[in-house]
Amino acid sequence: MNNLESISEQARKDLSAKDEAREKLLPLCRDLIRYSSNAIRAVHRQEFTKADELIKTAHSMLGDAEKVVADCSELNGAGIIRDAQKELSEANITLALVTGKSIPGPKELGVDTAAYLNGLGEAVGEIRRYLLDAMRQGDLSRGEELLAVMDDVYSILVTIDFPDAITGGLRRTTDMVRGVLERTRSDLTLAMRQKALETTIEQIQQGKSKKKKNPKDNLKDDKLPEEDPEAVHQEDLELDSIEREIYEALTEWRNHKANENNLAPFIIARNSWLKQIIKLHPSSYKELNGIKGFGERRVNKYGKEIIAIINKGR
Repeated sequence: MNNLESISEQARKDLSAKDEAREKLLPLCRDLIRYSSNAIRAVHRQEFTKADELIKTAHSMLGDAEKVVADCSELNGAGIIRDAQKELSEANITLALVTGKSIPGPKELGVDTAAYLNGLGEAVGEIRRYLLDAMRQGDLSRGEELLAVMDDVYSILVTIDFPDAITGGLRRTTDMVRGVLERTRSDLTLAMRQKALETTIEQIQQGKSKKKKNPKDNLKDDKLPEEDPEAVHQEDLELDSIEREIYEALTEWRNHKANENNLAPFIIARNSWLKQIIKLHPSSYKELNGIKGFGERRVNKYGKEIIAIINKGR
């Protein structure tokens, strides 16, 4: 019994160290979550540079949090840590999906796998919000693309069949993703059909001819393929001989990209966009952003190749 006092003293020191680590950890995790949430809001405002900066700050905070719990393994699996890692994953994945970049993995982000998967599921909800914002602005150009991404995420999550104690409640997240996916598919289908109906009514009111055009005259046909329900007829742009050669080069590039990614060509770029790009003769990403409907993601993903083709043709 003589050593009881020393044992209790050591216990107090151990618990005091853990309590001190916890008090340092909580504000770090709260700030990390706040920065990640602000990054997601920046993505929705299409402030991608700001979003990237906020994510980097949040990631540095995660490193500070890991140092705090380095000597206190009990705190490493605490709920606040997992929540912070989930928010950081969600912010990174949302930014990557919207800008068309590769999705970072859990090892790359330095987060727990379960937290990452839950963040991946939460990102689907943010993609739905981004898509709805675009739809309200009348831009359906990325609808099918983003819906396919959401479907892919659900297809992955539904195969992760492990107890909730291991996955951190991933089943609930997966059920949420399924509901979001179904609602988005319904909303997008309705919007695309409505757009197609509005286009048809507008063409009838303007007394446009319904005669079929000569298929050889493909340079003057500015309509999208029939499988594009949101096709909107735009006035043809006249191209000179040099511009026609560039147009042919761009359409060949577009078809190659479409085959590579198993997409319809109009998903990559519409005929009308290609003609506007040729007339604009852009030399930078900023100028490409001036093409209405082309979108930030397409500019980031295809801008370099498009500018190269235009410069080569000139």
